[in-house]
Amino acid sequence: MASRPDHPDLFDLLPDPIFLLILNRVSDIKTLLRCRSVSKRFNSLVPQADSLLLRVDRVISASDSPFHDGVSFLSALFKSLLDSIHHLISVGKPSGNPIRLPNSPSQILRGFDAIKNLRIELPSGDLRLEKGTSIKWVARFGKTLQSCVILAFRNGADSSSENSGGGGGGLKMRVVWTISALIAASARHYMMADVVNEQHFLSHLVVNDRENEGVVIMDKEGLREFRESGGQVAEEINSGGVWWRNNRTTVPAVGMRMRHEAKLELSCGMVMEGATLVVVRPVGGGKRRSEAEELSGDEGLAVEAFGKEEMYAEAVVRLLKNRSYILEMNSF
Repeated sequence: MASRPDHPDLFDLLPDPIFLLILNRVSDIKTLLRCRSVSKRFNSLVPQADSLLLRVDRVISASDSPFHDGVSFLSALFKSLLDSIHHLISVGKPSGNPIRLPNSPSQILRGFDAIKNLRIELPSGDLRLEKGTSIKWVARFGKTLQSCVILAFRNGADSSSENSGGGGGGLKMRVVWTISALIAASARHYMMADVVNEQHFLSHLVVNDRENEGVVIMDKEGLREFRESGGQVAEEINSGGVWWRNNRTTVPAVGMRMRHEAKLELSCGMVMEGATLVVVRPVGGGKRRSEAEELSGDEGLAVEAFGKEEMYAEAVVRLLKNRSYILEMNSF
């Protein structure tokens, strides 16, 4: 509805910087794309929003995938991301020239000129876990993995003497949990390569999921390192057909400092069976740190990863007091 001369459009009275602050508060890309159809001013200012959220809201079941079960979770995630983008633009007014829908995250983001902060929210976690098992992880990347903090446990209410193995399934199970989290993190990093290469103003990228399973973070320095490396995420490609080598960033040789407690009872009443905290960092490539520096670094990374979530923060603080075990793993 056109405004009358004595009743001007209040949005027209807002200066551009204030208008952009409002758009950054909205952040949701689906909403912002629809806003572009409101007016010429909206259409010109929406691409200048610098804090955006791309929410993936369609889930593709494993049965929809043409691949075998081993590849299903990654292909489903990627297909979900692509299919959701096809549903992002649904403005009400038909046009003589239909909008050509983008078919990748990088393509839809090309409509925005100044992205600095970007969060991509996936519909679910990557891991398929047995009932009662939880794995939470936070990974930081540059060209490749910089660090990963993993908290894994079985809910005491769901554990049985048959499957708990007397406190979480033993060392073998804890290593499996760790490798699974690293694969999931490196797959998300791989998916973001085109976005990072094309969004030159991007200074902070977060990829999380609605189940709060895992988070990939690339800060300003990590993004700079990635771009300076030429933006190549996969250093090795296996022609032998092993699915995850073709669809994720190579994980470098890493050292894993692991802490474990068979049964952890938290103040909220929750019982964690086989509670495990693992801090993963690449090995080599620099001056070897002392034991004290390693322990201090572990504490900083773990608290930063889970310190804002009260229940997990308590578990992390208590596990950090336990004896640690060091394992090393070759690049994979």
